[in-house]
Amino acid sequence: MVSRAVFAPGRFRMLLLSLLLFLLGGAVAPSFGGRILEFVLLATTLAVAILELRAPGQRRVVPFVLAVSVIAVSVVDLAMPLRHTPVVASAVVGLFAGLVVWLAYGSVMRRSRPVGDRIVGAICVYILIGLAWASVYETLESVAPSSFRFPVDTAWTTPSAQRFRYFSFVTLATLGYGDITPISLLAGTLASLEAVSGQLYIGITVARLVALSLADRTGPDDRSKSDV
Repeated sequence: MVSRAVFAPGRFRMLLLSLLLFLLGGAVAPSFGGRILEFVLLATTLAVAILELRAPGQRRVVPFVLAVSVIAVSVVDLAMPLRHTPVVASAVVGLFAGLVVWLAYGSVMRRSRPVGDRIVGAICVYILIGLAWASVYETLESVAPSSFRFPVDTAWTTPSAQRFRYFSFVTLATLGYGDITPISLLAGTLASLEAVSGQLYIGITVARLVALSLADRTGPDDRSKSDV
Protein backbone atom coordinates (compact mmCIF):
# COMPACT_ATOMS: atom_id res chain seq x y z
CA MET A 1 0.00 0.00 0.00
CA VAL A 2 1.43 3.35 -1.04
CA SER A 3 2.04 5.78 1.77
CA ARG A 4 0.07 9.00 1.69
CA ALA A 5 3.27 10.89 2.47
CA VAL A 6 4.42 10.29 -1.10
CA PHE A 7 1.58 12.44 -2.41
CA ALA A 8 1.66 14.96 0.45
CA PRO A 9 2.30 18.56 -0.58
CA GLY A 10 5.81 19.80 0.22
CA ARG A 11 7.94 22.88 -0.07
CA PHE A 12 8.97 24.49 -3.35
CA ARG A 13 6.21 22.82 -5.44
CA MET A 14 4.33 26.07 -5.91
CA LEU A 15 7.55 27.92 -6.64
CA LEU A 16 8.48 25.42 -9.36
CA LEU A 17 5.01 25.69 -10.88
CA SER A 18 5.08 29.49 -10.85
CA LEU A 19 8.55 29.55 -12.43
CA LEU A 20 7.47 27.22 -15.23
CA LEU A 21 4.32 29.27 -15.84
CA PHE A 22 6.42 32.43 -15.89
CA LEU A 23 8.76 30.99 -18.52
CA LEU A 24 5.98 29.58 -20.68
CA GLY A 25 3.80 32.65 -20.18
CA GLY A 26 6.59 34.88 -21.41
CA ALA A 27 6.66 32.91 -24.65
CA VAL A 28 2.90 33.20 -25.27
CA ALA A 29 2.46 36.70 -23.80
CA PRO A 30 2.58 38.50 -27.18
CA SER A 31 -0.48 36.52 -28.29
CA PHE A 32 -2.44 36.66 -25.01
CA GLY A 33 -2.41 40.03 -23.32
CA GLY A 34 1.17 41.00 -24.03
CA ARG A 35 3.02 42.74 -21.23
CA ILE A 36 0.04 42.62 -18.88
CA LEU A 37 0.13 38.82 -18.77
CA GLU A 38 3.86 38.76 -18.22
CA PHE A 39 3.52 41.30 -15.39
CA VAL A 40 0.84 39.19 -13.68
CA LEU A 41 3.01 36.08 -13.95
CA LEU A 42 6.03 37.99 -12.63
CA ALA A 43 4.10 39.36 -9.64
CA THR A 44 2.73 35.88 -8.89
CA THR A 45 6.20 34.35 -9.03
CA LEU A 46 7.59 37.02 -6.71
CA ALA A 47 4.80 36.46 -4.19
CA VAL A 48 5.24 32.68 -4.25
CA ALA A 49 9.02 33.03 -3.82
CA ILE A 50 8.55 35.23 -0.74
CA LEU A 51 6.07 32.75 0.76
CA GLU A 52 8.21 29.70 0.02
CA LEU A 53 11.29 31.25 1.62
CA ARG A 54 9.55 32.14 4.84
CA ALA A 55 11.11 30.66 7.96
CA PRO A 56 9.77 30.58 11.54
CA GLY A 57 11.19 33.41 13.58
CA GLN A 58 12.90 35.08 10.61
CA ARG A 59 11.92 38.16 8.64
CA ARG A 60 12.77 38.25 4.95
CA VAL A 61 12.90 42.06 4.77
CA VAL A 62 15.42 42.39 1.93
CA PRO A 63 13.67 39.94 -0.48
CA PHE A 64 10.33 41.61 0.29
CA VAL A 65 11.72 45.08 -0.41
CA LEU A 66 13.30 43.90 -3.67
CA ALA A 67 10.07 42.17 -4.72
CA VAL A 68 8.07 45.33 -4.06
CA SER A 69 10.67 47.33 -5.99
CA VAL A 70 10.37 45.00 -8.99
CA ILE A 71 6.59 45.32 -9.00
CA ALA A 72 6.74 49.12 -8.59
CA VAL A 73 9.24 49.57 -11.42
CA SER A 74 7.23 47.22 -13.65
CA VAL A 75 4.03 49.19 -12.97
CA VAL A 76 5.81 52.44 -13.86
CA ASP A 77 7.15 50.85 -17.06
CA LEU A 78 3.63 49.72 -18.01
CA ALA A 79 1.93 53.02 -17.15
CA MET A 80 4.45 55.49 -18.56
CA PRO A 81 7.44 53.85 -20.25
CA LEU A 82 10.61 55.80 -19.64
CA ARG A 83 14.00 55.43 -21.27
CA HIS A 84 15.87 53.88 -18.34
CA THR A 85 12.99 52.05 -16.66
CA PRO A 86 13.62 48.68 -18.38
CA VAL A 87 17.28 48.84 -17.33
CA VAL A 88 16.35 49.43 -13.70
CA ALA A 89 13.68 46.71 -13.84
CA SER A 90 16.02 44.06 -15.25
CA ALA A 91 18.74 45.01 -12.75
CA VAL A 92 16.37 44.72 -9.77
CA VAL A 93 15.02 41.41 -11.07
CA GLY A 94 18.58 40.13 -11.31
CA LEU A 95 19.31 41.18 -7.72
CA PHE A 96 16.11 39.56 -6.48
CA ALA A 97 16.77 36.31 -8.36
CA GLY A 98 20.34 36.18 -7.08
CA LEU A 99 19.20 36.71 -3.49
CA VAL A 100 16.49 34.07 -3.82
CA VAL A 101 19.08 31.64 -5.22
CA TRP A 102 21.25 32.20 -2.15
CA LEU A 103 18.37 31.81 0.33
CA ALA A 104 16.69 28.91 -1.47
CA TYR A 105 19.88 26.88 -1.80
CA GLY A 106 20.54 27.18 1.92
CA SER A 107 16.95 26.17 2.65
CA VAL A 108 17.06 23.24 0.22
CA MET A 109 20.19 21.75 1.78
CA ARG A 110 18.93 21.60 5.34
CA ARG A 111 19.38 18.24 7.03
CA SER A 112 15.76 18.07 8.16
CA ARG A 113 14.44 18.65 4.65
CA PRO A 114 12.64 15.70 2.96
CA VAL A 115 14.34 14.27 -0.12
CA GLY A 116 11.48 15.28 -2.42
CA ASP A 117 11.65 18.87 -1.23
CA ARG A 118 15.41 18.94 -1.79
CA ILE A 119 15.07 17.73 -5.38
CA VAL A 120 12.26 20.14 -6.26
CA GLY A 121 14.07 22.98 -4.52
CA ALA A 122 17.29 22.22 -6.40
CA ILE A 123 15.39 22.44 -9.70
CA CYS A 124 13.94 25.80 -8.63
CA VAL A 125 17.40 27.10 -7.80
CA TYR A 126 18.68 25.99 -11.21
CA ILE A 127 15.86 27.87 -12.98
CA LEU A 128 16.44 30.94 -10.82
CA ILE A 129 20.14 30.91 -11.70
CA GLY A 130 19.19 30.99 -15.38
CA LEU A 131 16.75 33.85 -14.81
CA ALA A 132 19.33 35.81 -12.82
CA TRP A 133 21.89 35.53 -15.63
CA ALA A 134 19.21 36.49 -18.15
CA SER A 135 18.60 39.71 -16.22
CA VAL A 136 22.34 40.39 -16.23
CA TYR A 137 22.48 39.98 -20.02
CA GLU A 138 19.40 42.15 -20.51
CA THR A 139 20.89 44.88 -18.36
CA LEU A 140 24.19 44.68 -20.24
CA GLU A 141 22.48 44.95 -23.63
CA SER A 142 20.51 47.97 -22.41
CA VAL A 143 23.60 49.74 -21.09
CA ALA A 144 25.94 48.67 -23.91
CA PRO A 145 23.92 47.96 -27.08
CA SER A 146 25.23 45.46 -29.63
CA SER A 147 26.80 43.30 -26.91
CA PHE A 148 25.00 40.34 -28.50
CA ARG A 149 24.29 39.30 -32.07
CA PHE A 150 20.77 38.05 -32.74
CA PRO A 151 19.84 35.99 -35.82
CA VAL A 152 17.75 37.75 -38.46
CA ASP A 153 14.33 36.55 -39.55
CA THR A 154 13.66 34.97 -36.15
CA ALA A 155 11.71 35.91 -33.04
CA TRP A 156 14.96 36.89 -31.32
CA THR A 157 15.37 40.04 -33.44
CA THR A 158 12.46 41.62 -31.55
CA PRO A 159 13.67 43.24 -28.30
CA SER A 160 12.30 41.23 -25.39
CA ALA A 161 13.40 39.62 -22.15
CA GLN A 162 12.53 36.21 -23.57
CA ARG A 163 15.52 36.11 -25.91
CA PHE A 164 17.93 36.67 -23.02
CA ARG A 165 16.24 33.92 -21.01
CA TYR A 166 16.65 31.59 -23.97
CA PHE A 167 20.33 32.47 -24.33
CA SER A 168 20.87 32.15 -20.58
CA PHE A 169 19.46 28.63 -20.28
CA VAL A 170 21.24 27.47 -23.43
CA THR A 171 24.50 28.77 -21.95
CA LEU A 172 23.77 27.40 -18.47
CA ALA A 173 23.21 23.93 -19.92
CA THR A 174 26.29 24.36 -22.20
CA LEU A 175 24.22 23.46 -25.28
CA GLY A 176 25.91 26.10 -27.42
CA TYR A 177 23.41 26.42 -30.28
CA GLY A 178 25.24 29.49 -31.56
CA ASP A 179 22.19 31.35 -32.87
CA ILE A 180 22.60 34.11 -30.27
CA THR A 181 26.25 34.98 -29.72
CA PRO A 182 28.03 37.42 -27.40
CA ILE A 183 29.95 40.09 -29.29
CA SER A 184 31.62 42.25 -26.65
CA LEU A 185 34.40 41.04 -24.40
CA LEU A 186 32.29 41.52 -21.28
CA ALA A 187 29.34 39.61 -22.74
CA GLY A 188 31.58 36.70 -23.71
CA THR A 189 33.20 36.66 -20.27
CA LEU A 190 29.84 36.61 -18.53
CA ALA A 191 28.62 33.79 -20.78
CA SER A 192 31.73 31.77 -19.93
CA LEU A 193 31.18 32.32 -16.23
CA GLU A 194 27.58 31.18 -16.51
CA ALA A 195 28.59 28.01 -18.36
CA VAL A 196 31.12 27.20 -15.64
CA SER A 197 28.64 27.98 -12.85
CA GLY A 198 26.05 25.70 -14.44
CA GLN A 199 28.39 22.71 -14.47
CA LEU A 200 29.66 23.42 -10.96
CA TYR A 201 26.10 23.72 -9.66
CA ILE A 202 25.08 20.33 -11.03
CA GLY A 203 28.19 18.57 -9.73
CA ILE A 204 28.16 20.16 -6.28
CA THR A 205 24.40 19.82 -5.84
CA VAL A 206 24.32 16.14 -6.80
CA ALA A 207 27.20 15.41 -4.42
CA ARG A 208 25.51 17.36 -1.63
CA LEU A 209 22.15 15.64 -2.15
CA VAL A 210 23.78 12.20 -2.07
CA ALA A 211 25.68 13.09 1.10
CA LEU A 212 22.51 14.33 2.80
CA SER A 213 20.58 11.22 1.76
CA LEU A 214 23.30 8.96 3.17
CA ALA A 215 23.36 10.98 6.38
CA ASP A 216 19.57 10.64 6.69
CA ARG A 217 19.79 6.87 6.26
CA THR A 218 22.62 6.56 8.77
CA GLY A 219 20.66 8.24 11.51
CA PRO A 220 21.90 10.22 14.51
CA ASP A 221 22.76 7.14 16.58
CA ASP A 222 25.02 5.65 13.90
CA ARG A 223 26.69 9.01 13.27
CA SER A 224 27.46 9.41 16.98
CA LYS A 225 28.99 5.92 17.10
CA SER A 226 31.15 6.61 14.07
CA ASP A 227 32.43 9.80 15.66
CA VAL A 228 33.64 7.91 18.76
